[in-house]
Amino acid sequence: MQKKTFTSKWGKETTFKMNFNLLTLAFPNESEKYFQEKYFYNSLIQFRVSFVTVAFLYGVFGYLDVMIAKGHETLFHLIRYGIVIPLLSFVFIFSFSKYFIQIWQQLLFVCFIVAGSGIAVMILVAPQNYPYYAGMMLIFSAGYFFIKLRFLLATIAGWLTLLFFNIGAIFFSNTDTLMIISNNFFFISANLIGMFAAYNIEYYIRRDFYLNQQLDHRNTEIEEANRNLESKVDKRTSELLLAKEHAEQSDKLKSAFLANMSHEIRTPMNGILGFSELLKEPDITGEEQKEYIRIIEKAGNRMLNIINDIVSISKLESGTMETCISETNMNEQSESVYNLLKPDAAKKKLTLLFKPGLSENESIINTDHEKFISILTNLVKNAIKYTDQGTIEFGYYLKGPGVETRHAVETRHALSLQESPITTLELEFYVKDTGIGIPKDRQQVIFERFIQADIVDKMARQGAGLGLTISRAYLAMLGGRIWLESEEGKGSVFYFTIPYTVEIKQKIMTEHLVPAHTETHVKNLKILIVEDDELSEMLISINVNEFSKEIVKARTGIEAVEICRMNPDIDLILMDIQMPVLNGYETTRQIRDLNKEVIIIAQTAYGLSGDHEKAMEAGCNDYIAKPIKKEVLMALIDQHCNRL
Repeated sequence: MQKKTFTSKWGKETTFKMNFNLLTLAFPNESEKYFQEKYFYNSLIQFRVSFVTVAFLYGVFGYLDVMIAKGHETLFHLIRYGIVIPLLSFVFIFSFSKYFIQIWQQLLFVCFIVAGSGIAVMILVAPQNYPYYAGMMLIFSAGYFFIKLRFLLATIAGWLTLLFFNIGAIFFSNTDTLMIISNNFFFISANLIGMFAAYNIEYYIRRDFYLNQQLDHRNTEIEEANRNLESKVDKRTSELLLAKEHAEQSDKLKSAFLANMSHEIRTPMNGILGFSELLKEPDITGEEQKEYIRIIEKAGNRMLNIINDIVSISKLESGTMETCISETNMNEQSESVYNLLKPDAAKKKLTLLFKPGLSENESIINTDHEKFISILTNLVKNAIKYTDQGTIEFGYYLKGPGVETRHAVETRHALSLQESPITTLELEFYVKDTGIGIPKDRQQVIFERFIQADIVDKMARQGAGLGLTISRAYLAMLGGRIWLESEEGKGSVFYFTIPYTVEIKQKIMTEHLVPAHTETHVKNLKILIVEDDELSEMLISINVNEFSKEIVKARTGIEAVEICRMNPDIDLILMDIQMPVLNGYETTRQIRDLNKEVIIIAQTAYGLSGDHEKAMEAGCNDYIAKPIKKEVLMALIDQHCNRL
């Protein structure tokens, strides 16, 4: 590896590296093959011109033979016109052959030696004729500089020619010794100059070749980089265009969702406010009053469902939704959904069927029962909503390796003996309807957020379009999946799976169900209502008035703590969680420092998973979510205050 340092006119040093053999100048790899090929085609014209010129001069100088070498002209003409010029002519003609490239340097080498030896013979035969010495200098010049013979072969040919001359001069001629020595000075000098010149000429030719190769390589890299960059730009442009389309689609869906939500909220609000106005009419009958109240209650439940869906989506989006795994009887939970929605199906004259896949004992697994109920309820509600006649059937069965029937007591027993809490078995649920079906092009997008808002046909039904999105997200959290089969006009089947986990992993406290009754055995309670909303405080006061001897009210947490400090005989505190300055959790903690015995029931409009646990940690005895149902509140008070 040769390293050369060049200084540019700006004073900056550039390091150049070229790998070659110091003697032959040859490259050590495939580059030598490419160099020789390129050198041949670049040299071909100069070689031909040089050969024609050398042959012409070699022949023209034959007149010297007649003029100054009388008696030897026959021999000299034989050398010129019988040997050298025919050889040069043959090589020139052969240069037009496709085979010439393979041996052209060897032929030039032979021509150099033959032409030089011919002049050497002329010098030895007529040593007194000085023009022939000049002829030898011309041969050296042609061999080293013009005929494109490479350095190494030119050097060997030049020194061999000089060696032949000296051997002939010493042993076969009467040339004066001084003449031999003086001529050798010139011939050796010519060889040395030619050798170094040829070396540098070939070196720089090779250097240019190498640099051009590097330049071509860099250009190729740049072109490839440009192609990659263009490809990346095109790809990024496509991605940006796709992102723009998605953003526009998302914006369109969100706009449609907001419009749909406005409709979904205003519709029940219209019912609540409208029928509330009708209740003020003095001449309404008792039956009409009951019907109006039923409609108001139905509209309120519809609005509550919408709000719950929005809250769930918000928690899923923010990543704060948690799972609460507990032992869950899938048959009981599924039957509760069946009992809950059977009246809705009956109103549309639909048949609702539930088919369990396992026995009661087999159906107990570990999962988040609240999320399971939400998933199943969403799917069955959708089936009822989009079915106008026929049957809706839902159920499940056990799937997995070795499971051949839906009833597998032995399989369950084997599972209970395994150490790993997770098995490869799963419960596959289905909800089948005979409804309107779903077009093929919408069967995937219906799981996207707000997608129902984008359905612009007469078959779109009421709803926020969030149920399937929430269900898919819940199933992902539980380790399951959801898919569907549907044919437009013939109905749909929704499937989802839940891992069949039978070993108890974790017991997490969840909100318990209380008996739905209004009768209470407690009386004469001193009750503190901590509520910053006037309407909520009024409603609670009316609900608890019948069994209270005194009701105390506080609008802030600070006020509540002070009232408890002044009234240690308070029996029950109904504590709002969301209050300014001092929230319900912190208020409860400060009250517990004053009174360990008082019953505190937290009440909040959040109603999110985990709020019950927070309330219990703060020191509350229990928890109830708004909107508060009277029978649930009565049951909680009866449960906790019957010892007072």
